Amino acid sequence: MTQPTAITPATKADRELLGFANAAEFAARDLYAIAAASAAFSDDEKTVLTGFHDHHRAAAQALAGMAGSIATNEPAAAVLDIFRSRLNGSNKNAILEALRELENTLAATHLSLVGALEGTGGAALVASILNVEARQSATLALLGGRSLNDALTNGAAPLALGADS
Repeated sequence: MTQPTAITPATKADRELLGFANAAEFAARDLYAIAAASAAFSDDEKTVLTGFHDHHRAAAQALAGMAGSIATNEPAAAVLDIFRSRLNGSNKNAILEALRELENTLAATHLSLVGALEGTGGAALVASILNVEARQSATLALLGGRSLNDALTNGAAPLALGADS
């Protein structure tokens, strides 16, 4: 495997993809805020959910830095629409499963972005975010009572690149 000799900047096409990821991450941040406010969770569990909220906020901010003025810094409406209704109610395991699906979807999305990005700086940033989301997915699966094998399996499809944000 050859490695690039230097970090290459994001192209205009890269900045558009990074802007898409920025909106998806801000949607995840908002979804975690909803989940963390649920009475279904203990204070310790809410602390974990708040930490995951903060991870998505940090990822969105980092992506905004790379995307520049293309980043809207607004949550992707399509992502909110997919997951918001699944965070209501008092069934803790159902909420954890919805959040696990969110993480797996974002991980799959970011994996597809890594392959599409031309600049190595943007690809490295997205790959680092992908790693965190995979770990969060596994944590949520284990909290929800899934087996380790289930926790490490991601069958989610990526979001359509450039989907309505």
